[in-house]
Amino acid sequence: MKQPTIHDRDLIAGLQKGLALVQLFSEDNPRLTVPLAASLSGLTQSAARRFLLTLVHERFVETDGRQYWLTAKALRIGQAYVDSAQLPRMLRPIVEQVARTTQEHVSVGVRDGDDIIHVVRSRYSHVSSLSIRPGSRLPLYCTASGRVWLAALEAQELAEYLQGVELRALTPYTRTSVAALEEELTRVHEQGFCCVDQEYEVGMAVLSVPLRDRKGELKASLSITTQVARLSTQVMQQRYLPALYEAQALLRPVL
Repeated sequence: MKQPTIHDRDLIAGLQKGLALVQLFSEDNPRLTVPLAASLSGLTQSAARRFLLTLVHERFVETDGRQYWLTAKALRIGQAYVDSAQLPRMLRPIVEQVARTTQEHVSVGVRDGDDIIHVVRSRYSHVSSLSIRPGSRLPLYCTASGRVWLAALEAQELAEYLQGVELRALTPYTRTSVAALEEELTRVHEQGFCCVDQEYEVGMAVLSVPLRDRKGELKASLSITTQVARLSTQVMQQRYLPALYEAQALLRPVL
């Protein structure tokens, strides 16, 4: 989708800083002090304190006077996307259809910077996985849905991503070599799907295909998650790729 030209004079710096501060809260930093918020955001401590107190006033944040943490009201921001965006509503029926057909957990991911966010998840699931938690953000380099997106990048874009990302070993199976990852991404690009075996989470395998619109532009990735104890990745591909390809074909005209 073509983005409009936005000039600096049209931007509201305070809103930018406030939104950036909200995004500092994470699994690693569930609570922030004013000095930590200032350090992470690049704001002065005075400015960070005022932003945090404004969020407290609006009930997006609570505080004990020293630490600050998000409230449940912050979920409204993400829920507003789910409720208003066209993409999740269009994808929901197909996601549930694939889940019924395969009896596996099915999800749709979109790229947000260096992460994948799953915007639709099937109601059916017999697995307990870190990768299918509500609101979870997953790294691109070691997830099936993420590699689908990386495999679609132009060479220069991919090079810039690889230069800026830390390839951490999240499990004993995670590829952390740039050469090995590039080789895998070439394979994903050529074969049109990606299968990841325990690289993000031990015990879990994920199979993913790209969802493109009628112009061929990548819009999302469609994934099936299962336990490796139940199926090998080879059997997973043989059994579930037809269902994913069928969904891919059904969605292409409406994306």
